[in-house]
Amino acid sequence: MRRQRWMLGLVLLGSGCAFVDLPPGHVAVNWTLKGIDPPVYKEGEWNIGYYDKATVLDARSQDREERLFVLTSNGERIVLDASIAYHIIPNEAILLMQDEGIHYYSKLIGPVLRSQARKVIGRYLPEEIYSTRREAIEREIREGIEQKIQGHHVVLEAVLIRDITLPAEIQQAINDKLQAEQESLKQKYLLDTAKQVALRQNVEAQAEAERTHIRAEQDAENARIAAKGDADSRVITAKATAEAQRTIQASITPQILEWQRIKAESDLSRAPNSKVIVLGGGTGKTTPLLQLP
Repeated sequence: MRRQRWMLGLVLLGSGCAFVDLPPGHVAVNWTLKGIDPPVYKEGEWNIGYYDKATVLDARSQDREERLFVLTSNGERIVLDASIAYHIIPNEAILLMQDEGIHYYSKLIGPVLRSQARKVIGRYLPEEIYSTRREAIEREIREGIEQKIQGHHVVLEAVLIRDITLPAEIQQAINDKLQAEQESLKQKYLLDTAKQVALRQNVEAQAEAERTHIRAEQDAENARIAAKGDADSRVITAKATAEAQRTIQASITPQILEWQRIKAESDLSRAPNSKVIVLGGGTGKTTPLLQLP
């Protein structure tokens, strides 16, 4: 950002005075014939002397771009396109003018930025700067600048490395290395994926075999239970039949058998096609009781 001493809205008045009109985000330091006249002028209209001059400063965030030529740890020359953001401390504008002057960027911030960039970049190899350590480099440069400008009435906001230019042969070597690393990572990914698929299939096969084994055991257990139930049912039925037969046999006496025989012969005698009714007590003696035509 260009800094210059100028007056805003300087108007000659009949009383021999003038005024300065400061827009938002600006401050001014008033220079009189006797030196700086405090306080710091902030946005608004201010009366100043006829021969006074107001140095107007932008107190908002400022941004500068720098192209830095630096050497790496192995002596390779590279180019960094960097940007730096900062702002002045408004209440310390008079001290800033006294210590650094209107061109405080070229006197303070710019040289410190270039010095810290050379110092930090000199610790790293080109491939580290290009690929893996850019954020660390930005942080180290920023921290170095903050230490150097502390107490100089300026606040550092950010340091960004926008682009890195390497020698062509180094750039190609880095690209080849990165491509090889990417291919290695791809092959590793494919191998890991194949291992995971095989492992999953093996687990699924083991699970299926376990499920089949469990089903077979369950079917065998069900068949065993069913067979035992059928056998138990047959035993119970046989026992019940035997018990019934024993009960019946125990309850049949000779008198009952005789009565049943008489009843059967009587029923037979009443049959329409009966010819001869043979009576006998099962002793080998038969007696014709009746002969029907």
